[in-house]
Amino acid sequence: MFPAFDDVSLDADQTVAATQLLLRVAHVDGARTAEEVALIRQFYDGCRNGAPDWPAFDSLQSGTADSDAAGHFTEPAQRDVVVATCLMVAYADGALIDKELAAVHAVAAEIGMAATRVDELLALVKDYMLAQLARLPDAGSVAAVARELG
Repeated sequence: MFPAFDDVSLDADQTVAATQLLLRVAHVDGARTAEEVALIRQFYDGCRNGAPDWPAFDSLQSGTADSDAAGHFTEPAQRDVVVATCLMVAYADGALIDKELAAVHAVAAEIGMAATRVDELLALVKDYMLAQLARLPDAGSVAAVARELG
């Protein structure tokens, strides 16, 4: 996702827990949930890398997340990956609404992350998204999106 997270890896249990947390964020507002779930499936499949003994993605959508999510993510960088990915999922429908941001803050608190770190990651996600958009030829559209992200 972000170059800063290239060295961070999640094991099977961590990936399953992260995926369940991401799905929770995706279902907060009901807007473009299919696109958000597709993004989460891509995350899960990328981490799974074809391993046959992992749970099927569809089985993770039952809505029952692990009650000890904090115990899964022992490293700060792992928590950063989870929360940054939650923010990307929340933005997948084009806007981060208050309910989604509250859900991301709830996930962060659940895994033992300070609210101030969520704010730092939010700024990083915005910068990353703008950097991706900056490659587009229409500068006016990029500027409009930048105002919405701000």
